[in-house]
Amino acid sequence: MNTTTLGTTRSAVPTTRLWQGALATAVLAGLAPRVNAVVYDHERIWHLDPEARLLLPIVVALPFVVAATVGTWAWRGSRSRTVHCALVLAVLAFLGILGFFVSLPIVFGGIAATLGLEARRRGATRGATIAIVLGLLACLAGTALWLFGA
Repeated sequence: MNTTTLGTTRSAVPTTRLWQGALATAVLAGLAPRVNAVVYDHERIWHLDPEARLLLPIVVALPFVVAATVGTWAWRGSRSRTVHCALVLAVLAFLGILGFFVSLPIVFGGIAATLGLEARRRGATRGATIAIVLGLLACLAGTALWLFGA
C-alpha cells in the first residue's frame, strides 16, 4: 500500500485513491483522442499517426506527473491545502477547455475531482464539492470536445 507521512507524526494517509484517480484520468485522456480518430478519420484505434505517436505517451503520462507532484503535495497537507489544490486544478481544467490542447481539461479535471473527493473524506464540504463538480464537468467537456468537436 502506498502511504504518505503527515508532518512529523507517523500517521499515514494512503495514496491509493490518488493513483486510482490518476490511472482513470490517464485512460480517459488517452482514449478520447483515439476514439475521435476512429469515428471521424475512420482509423483503426491502434493506428497512430506521427502526431499521436508523439502526444499519446505525453497525454497518458501527464496525469501521473500531476498526481506525483501536485497531488502528493496536496495529499500530504491539511484539508484546506487539498481543497485549494483541487479548486486551482478545476479552474485550470476549465481554462484548458478554452485553449483546448493535449487533453488538459481531462487531465486537470480528473485530478481535481480526485483531490476534491479526498478533501471531502477529510471533512471539507463546500470547496471540495465545487472542485469535484468543476473537475468532472471539465472532464466531460474535454471528452465531448474530443468526441463531438471534430
